[in-house]
Amino acid sequence: MITDEFRQGLARVREAIDSSEEWSIFNSVPEGVSRRPELDAPEEYLDFLLAADGVIMGSVVILDRKFAQKSQALISPGMAEVPEDPANWFVVGKVNENPVLANRRDGSIWTYPDMLTSWWASRRFERVADSLAEFVSEYALGPGYLRITGSSESDEWWQLLRYLGNV
Repeated sequence: MITDEFRQGLARVREAIDSSEEWSIFNSVPEGVSRRPELDAPEEYLDFLLAADGVIMGSVVILDRKFAQKSQALISPGMAEVPEDPANWFVVGKVNENPVLANRRDGSIWTYPDMLTSWWASRRFERVADSLAEFVSEYALGPGYLRITGSSESDEWWQLLRYLGNV
């Protein structure tokens, strides 16, 4: 669930990014949209767009409203293998080049965590969070970043998380 505390955390990150030319080159946490988009998407993703219209946080990306619609083709028949009907899934972002999907029925977040295999060839498709807010908090803004991205501690985004005291 997108809470006021979560929104405040995004605002802190936005301020840190804006304060450093180095951090702002490859990262962004734009302001949210002014009204809820008319998009066939999970409720929590639509709420996220009100807080930030997509984010780029190191190797973790949550799509903005503009690219969300186009990205749904990734789960069309013959593309990504999902355990249920592709209509039950919504692409919300990516980690490195691996899509991150929300289950439309329960809001859980899934991805292809094998960093050594291209996602379309991966046999691993795993639940990584119960919600989008939990996913962003743990893997984009928290200690799970290195684990899910395969990055080293010298990663620029990891350094920003350390600066903020998130890790």
